[in-house]
Amino acid sequence: MTVPTLLSVAELKKQLGGPIILDGSWHMPAEKRDPIQEFKNEHLPGARYFDIESIKDKTSKFPHMMPTANQFAQQVGELGITNNDHIVVYDTPGFFSGPRVYWMFKAFGHEKVSVLNGGLKAWKAAGYPVESGDAKVQAKEYKVPKLDTDVIRYHDQILQLVKEKDSKTTIIDARGADRFSGQAPEPRAGLSSGHMPGAKNVSFKQLFDGKTGELHDNEELASVFQKAGVDVSKLKDEPVVLSCGSGVTASALYFALERLGLEKLAVYDGSWTEYASLNEGPIVKD
Repeated sequence: MTVPTLLSVAELKKQLGGPIILDGSWHMPAEKRDPIQEFKNEHLPGARYFDIESIKDKTSKFPHMMPTANQFAQQVGELGITNNDHIVVYDTPGFFSGPRVYWMFKAFGHEKVSVLNGGLKAWKAAGYPVESGDAKVQAKEYKVPKLDTDVIRYHDQILQLVKEKDSKTTIIDARGADRFSGQAPEPRAGLSSGHMPGAKNVSFKQLFDGKTGELHDNEELASVFQKAGVDVSKLKDEPVVLSCGSGVTASALYFALERLGLEKLAVYDGSWTEYASLNEGPIVKD
């Protein structure tokens, strides 16, 4: 059974008790918000919290590197999930960190995963009920999956791209324009802003309606990329690499471009934090 990649709140409301609902909320450190406490305060009925600060490579000095397949299986199983479950992911703002959770499951071969359009914001705006307290979860076995390396890129691969000036690969950065251009500092102390040579800039905030949190329709999404110099219609068979600060909002670009029919999509795991920290590749400021 295939499932839609994007579900409206009305569609999910009709299916309550069926799919496993995951709150994948995460916030930038500067916001000083506690997503776990916010989950306990209010969440969708039956939801469980997927912590991207925990389900990651904890041995890495970079913020959100992909965990091993064994770790992923262990922690996802602890959330009471099996490999065949339909998962619906949401976040608090509407379209921010939820797509990161979606991409992680997709990268580990989990086919039945959807994003809730507008997240908690849209759910509450529709007047639907929320719950409070801890999630009620009974652990299950999640069989160790295999990572699809086609949808992830590592630092050495990115260096090769920028140094060889690979014209066939498009790099799109989801950070804000001021950080991308180098005019504003990065939120992580001591990290240079700027961008990789040849990269395009599409801030993830351009992908959705700021009031409702809902993703734009495909026509508007294509227009957003077009204005940034990315003609989606010409990239059907070309590789596209998505980057951001630490791999979270790059996944929002991944999700949007997947909706537009692109297939050769990959997220740069370490994203700008790794690239600028290691300082092995050229940095452009303009």
